[in-house]
Amino acid sequence: MTGCFLEIMKQNHSRTISLQELARLTEGRLEGDGAVLLTGVASAHDAGPGQLTFLSGTKNYAAYLELLKNSKAAAVIAPEDAPDLSLPSLRLKNPYYGLVKALEFFFPVEKSGYSIHPAAFVSENAEVDPSASVGPNAVVEAGAVIDADSRICAQAYVGKNCRIGRNTLIYPGVRVLDNCVVGNNCIIHANAVIGSDGFGFTPHQGRQLKVPQVGNVLIEDDVEIGACVTVDRGALASTIIGAGTKIDNMVHIAHNVQIGKNCVIVAQVGISGSTILEDEVTLAGQVGTVGHVRIGKGTTVAARGVVTSDVAPGSFVSGFPLKPHSEERKILASMRRLPDLIKKVRELEKLLGGNEKK
Repeated sequence: MTGCFLEIMKQNHSRTISLQELARLTEGRLEGDGAVLLTGVASAHDAGPGQLTFLSGTKNYAAYLELLKNSKAAAVIAPEDAPDLSLPSLRLKNPYYGLVKALEFFFPVEKSGYSIHPAAFVSENAEVDPSASVGPNAVVEAGAVIDADSRICAQAYVGKNCRIGRNTLIYPGVRVLDNCVVGNNCIIHANAVIGSDGFGFTPHQGRQLKVPQVGNVLIEDDVEIGACVTVDRGALASTIIGAGTKIDNMVHIAHNVQIGKNCVIVAQVGISGSTILEDEVTLAGQVGTVGHVRIGKGTTVAARGVVTSDVAPGSFVSGFPLKPHSEERKILASMRRLPDLIKKVRELEKLLGGNEKK
């Protein structure tokens, strides 16, 4: 299967660049033959002649160096401090930056070839920039604005009075519901829902009475939102996703949540209503929060942590109830010793019981 995938890549992409040109593009340091011509990017195991491979910042180089010796790759991207390599190399402080620029060169974003597809529905009261595109079976409702170079893919929905900023990509099946705003250079992956009703109810005469959710969602610039994410609209104001924040798949963000700039939220996180994340917060996989808490700037909550109260800036916390991560690790290490400890306690009880009889 890997071979078939590589053949498809060869057929679909015919761009070439020299290692020296790539070094100029990335402002990296060149080692070896800069004239080598590159035709694509692949792993060291799969790379063929002319392809570029990649060495991450790991300090355990031995196994990878052996793999490079047998690789058919033409060149490698590597950290600045990597040892001598058997292939011409591009050295960078952040080798992932070099990988990004190489991938962007070999896999450029393809234009759709149309502005508004004949099978799309765009209200006569909507505004779609001529450089933007709306795919088949997509819907753009009245009052919506689609700015320059944005792409609304097939079967996506943009509700009334929404605004989609410049150079934003809305993947198939996304729903951006009425009055929501998406900034510039954003990516929203398939089947995400932006602006669903917040979970607002109040008991009344023996039943749960729905509280109308009349706010919206405001997504700032350079945000990426994964597949099947739901972001609820605010009850009265806005649910806010700050600029540069990256959200993984299957995350739920409740109404009135405020997320700061450059946060990272990993898969299956649940953020309860009116929670505030300050800038540069990281929530690892399956983290949960109760409502109305504040997580301070630069904090990391490790996987499966549960936030039940405010967290000070710069913390690294985990567990339930939440505690400093170093303390949680000690507790987990102690729990692994419990069977032996229980056995010793029973032995001591027997010993003490025998002494009492004597």
